[in-house]
Formats: sequence, C-alpha cells, structure tokens
Amino acid sequence: MLQRILFLFAWIAAIFSCGPLLAARSELIPETTAARHGLTRPWFAQVELDQGRGRVSDVILRDGVLYAQTDSAMVHAIDAETGKTLWSQRIGRPKHPSMTPDAMGGLLAVVNGSRLYLVDRFDGKLLHEIEVKDAPGAGPALSSQRVYVPMVSGMVVAYPLSAIDESKRESAKQEKDAAAEEKTGPELDRKASDPPMFCRSYGRALVQPLVTRDDPGGEYIVWPTDRGYLNFARIDREIVNAFLLKFRLETGARIAGRPGYLPPDPKVLGDSGVVYAVSGDGFVYAIKEEDGGTLWRFSTGEPIVRSPAVIGDRVYVATQLGGMYCLESKTGKNLWWTPGVVQFVAAGKARVYVVDRTGRILALDAASGARLDTIHTENVSVKMSNTDTDRIYLIGRQGLIQCLREAEQIKPIEHDKDRKAAAKAGAKPSPKPNTLETKEAGDAKPDDSKNPFF
Repeated sequence: MLQRILFLFAWIAAIFSCGPLLAARSELIPETTAARHGLTRPWFAQVELDQGRGRVSDVILRDGVLYAQTDSAMVHAIDAETGKTLWSQRIGRPKHPSMTPDAMGGLLAVVNGSRLYLVDRFDGKLLHEIEVKDAPGAGPALSSQRVYVPMVSGMVVAYPLSAIDESKRESAKQEKDAAAEEKTGPELDRKASDPPMFCRSYGRALVQPLVTRDDPGGEYIVWPTDRGYLNFARIDREIVNAFLLKFRLETGARIAGRPGYLPPDPKVLGDSGVVYAVSGDGFVYAIKEEDGGTLWRFSTGEPIVRSPAVIGDRVYVATQLGGMYCLESKTGKNLWWTPGVVQFVAAGKARVYVVDRTGRILALDAASGARLDTIHTENVSVKMSNTDTDRIYLIGRQGLIQCLREAEQIKPIEHDKDRKAAAKAGAKPSPKPNTLETKEAGDAKPDDSKNPFF
C-alpha cells in the first residue's frame, strides 16, 4: 500500500514538473505545419526565465539582433537569422519594472526602476548608469549623441551619451594612436560635463519617444501624451542647451501607440520626413516633420491603440475592435480593408501577415487584402510586429522564441533599406527651431505665451 501511495505522489510530481515543457512544446510550430503554409521555421530559442512566474516582457529588433527582455530584468541578445544567443545579462534589479529598451550604434539603453542603464549592445557589458530623478513613463530612445527618457510628468529628459564613463572603454582607447587620443581627449572631457536637457509637454508621457532625424544640424524627437498631444521637439547643435518644442498636434483622444516614421523621400514630400500617428479618436494622422502641417488624415471610425506599421508606400493600421486598413503613405487613400484583424505582424513580397481576434496568424494578399491562408497560433501569446524585415517572430509564455519565414526567402527582405540609407547619406542641416505651434485638425495656431503648461 505504501509503495502505491509513493508511486502516486511521484506520478503527480512528474506531471507538474513536465507542465512548462509541455506548454512550450504546444507553442512550437511544427516544421510540417509551417510547410503546409509555405513557411519554414529556421530556428527557435529558449529565453532564461522563471518558468513558473516569469515572462518575456519586450522584444525589439535592431540591425539583425533581437533583444528579448524579461520581467526579471534579464536581457538576451539573439541573432535574428540563426537564433544563436549572442549574450545574456541581467540589467537592473529583478524586482524593479523594466521599460521597452532601445538600441542604436554600439549601445543598448534600458530603464529599470528609476535608473537608466547604457550597455555595450555587442557583449552586454555595462558602460554607464544614471539615476533618473523623475518617474519614467516609458522606455528610452537613442540618437547618436543622446538618450531620451519620457517621464510620467510629461517631461522628456535628454541625457548626453558623452557622460558614459570613459574608463569603461580603456581597451578601445589603447587601440587608438597617440595623436587621435590627444585630439579627442579634451573634447570628450568637455562633453562629459554637459548637463541633461529637458523639454516639457502637456499630459503624461507614457509612450517611448521616436528619434526621427539625426543629422549635422540637430535631432528631431517625437512623443505623444495621454492627453492626445503629439509633440515635435528639436535639439539644435549650434545652440547650447536648446531642447525646444517646435509644435504639437492636438487629437481628440489619447495616443497610445508609438508613432511610425517615413524618412525624407522626393516621391513623397521632398526633404521632409513624415510622422504617422494614430489616436483613440479613430483618426490616422500624417504629419510633416519640418513644419508640423497635416499631410492628410484618415478616419477609421473606431479607436486605435496599436502603433501604425509604415513600410514603403503603405501604412497598415489595425483598429481596437478588429479591422485593418492599408493606406497609401503619400495621400492617405484607402487601398483596402479587411475585417477581424487586430495586429500587423510582418510583410513579405506578396503577402502581409496579421493577427485576428482569436490569435491566429492570417496571410493576406498584399495587393487586395484578400485572405489567403490561416495559421493556427492561438497557443502563442505574443506575435511581434516587425516593420524592418519579412520575418515572423513568435514569443511564448514560457520564453520560447521562434522564427518563421517564407520557404523561398532565404535572405531577409529589409524594408526601406535604400530609402533609409539615402536619407542618412543625404541628410541636410535642419532649419533653426521656430516658436511653438499647436496643430489642431491641420490648422496651425500660434502659441499663447500665457499657456500654463509651457
């Protein structure tokens, strides 16, 4: 009798211990299933986390690397094409919340609790740590010279990257010749003393900012607030400590999604880039980066909470109630609409991949929006929205990350690669900042100097 009881307990323990493994297996898309849909699964990887309570909180794709962040402050860098883990590092304290990170150049920026961490994005080594004085409202945004952190108060703080402790880079300095060290040393010392700059906005800044332009003339930064304002600010590199709000767009409801951006293109708007924002009022706004004028706006008739997906001459917008519009980026013309879609996932050569209300991935015809195929991915909790390449990335509850791609597409399609490269190579100094204007429904209004919020 005792042996039977012990066997029963052992059997029950085995069932519970295999629970996470069985869950992870159920989330994995079999190769045979992928093949039936014209896809292949080149790799899958397991992120280190507490299988009982932990989860992957954020995944971003930057320059061919996925950065997966867990709710226990672990960050994993994974090669987006092979699935190889490049490094994993705890950044911050496990019990403190981490915001969506950002990466640019050789840096990865992470906000954990009330601290900002700057790490080497190639090996995960900590380079600098900054105590944030206010309460961060969202993740940071990087430019070539600064990192921007939005605050719950509506303030956006720009910390200079030159404040990174140069002692952390001694090995890199030793590789430079003495002449270069002598030339750059005093400049680095001067920049290291540069204080952070501040720009205030009306409402709470709860969405990660977007650095749209970063050229010899300065930097353009865009961020929304929960009061329905989209703020356009600029740092002019010819003016010391000038982080100025140029203009703002007032919408009819909260802006919950990060704006999209189309770099300057002569076919669209000449030297001006275009910022695409969506609001809870159901409108999609296309705003000219240079002067804040409304290029066009489109009404969906339903609240929008997810970020727009901007790829080439298309803007994909999914409404909260379920339905996706494909708009022409230059005119706002509605090219097609399909019902029941709540999220954009990825775009291939002739197909667009989206998520429906039940969590399935749908393959749509890129030209017409017609449904071509349905992939049962209900067991996968998170489908990443990827506007950089054609790859489909799925993230499971137990930290399983897998990649799907179209079988014939061995090399990734890099969306807008030429346009982004041309914009970077042909960047021109931007005009000096003007006075703040509020744009409402496309009409510019002069700033009221008595405005209590600025």
